[in-house]
Amino acid sequence: MRIEIVIFDGYDELDAFGPFEVLAVAAGQGAPFKVALVGLVEAGQVRGIHGSRVLVDAGLGNPDAVIVPGGGWLNRAQTGAFAEAERGVLPARLAALAPDVRWTASVCTGAMLLAAAGLLKGRPATTNKDALEELGATGAIVQPNRVVCDGNVITSGGLSAGLDLGLWIIEREVGPALARKVADIMEYRPHNDVLRSQ
Repeated sequence: MRIEIVIFDGYDELDAFGPFEVLAVAAGQGAPFKVALVGLVEAGQVRGIHGSRVLVDAGLGNPDAVIVPGGGWLNRAQTGAFAEAERGVLPARLAALAPDVRWTASVCTGAMLLAAAGLLKGRPATTNKDALEELGATGAIVQPNRVVCDGNVITSGGLSAGLDLGLWIIEREVGPALARKVADIMEYRPHNDVLRSQ
């Protein structure tokens, strides 16, 4: 299973690297995952909200699953999730991919990009606590949980919730034993706050 985490200028580093690390550790333990950070359109350098620079080898392709980070939404930054929602390129790409991927997931205000893609209307979802009201205004059914899994759409709360998202994906795709093992390897205590609606 190829899982692409799409990053864009102004993304929040922990939003992307939390699930990346969890899923990569799982792959090292035998999970059938190939996890990659990708750009929106092409290979090149992507700058995070805190100034890190990452070189990606490719743009968003045709993965089996996709994860979308947030960043820059709450302060309406010139780069980040809000800017990408305004541009519309990423939401359009997510909408086009959605019918063919196993699932689409988000961390933090990445959920607002899923909402902009039309993927959350009438569905339970979560995001950063400071964006829950905005998420509700998009037609999503706001939930307070750390991770919300509604069939082929999975959302998670703010920043560090990406770790719990990654562990839930492992549990969903491989099983709880591997998820527990990965949490133990990472010395992380999961919140185990997952709403499973389907």
